Amino acid sequence: MDMENGRRHRVEAILLIFCAEVIFSGCGPAAKVPDASKQAQISGKVTLDGSKPVPLDSTIVFFNTEKSATVAGKVDALGNYSLRPADKSVGIPAGRFQVMVRPPDPPMVSMGQNTDYTKMMSAPATMKKEPSKTEIPVKFHAFDTSKIILEIQPGPNKIELDLSKL
Repeated sequence: MDMENGRRHRVEAILLIFCAEVIFSGCGPAAKVPDASKQAQISGKVTLDGSKPVPLDSTIVFFNTEKSATVAGKVDALGNYSLRPADKSVGIPAGRFQVMVRPPDPPMVSMGQNTDYTKMMSAPATMKKEPSKTEIPVKFHAFDTSKIILEIQPGPNKIELDLSKL
């Protein structure tokens, strides 16, 4: 009987150690947090001629190739934007960024005028995007053609872009 009790105590001790490791180890490694002293905040305004804002819901995207950091935001009716990081573990690092400005996504429209909901859902191929009518020159729609490269500093950065001057 003593041998059986000894074995049972060893099993209990092993289970207790295992449970303690599970409880105190959490659900995995802690999320990586970027160094706040090297992080930036980016906001500003995008205009077409210094005073006319780009269309509402246009998207402005900054990309840092060195850190593979993408930050983006929507433009409001006045042309103002505030960027957010795509990956919080990378954040918005200070450094060199390529920039593009894209028009808002065109709305989905029906090929026919009186298409009802059932027909639209059963035949989505009859739907197409309305051609984009934007005032934003096409060259700003992609990083490789926009040629906008900015040096972003740690802390707040207020970037005003007048696309007519770029």
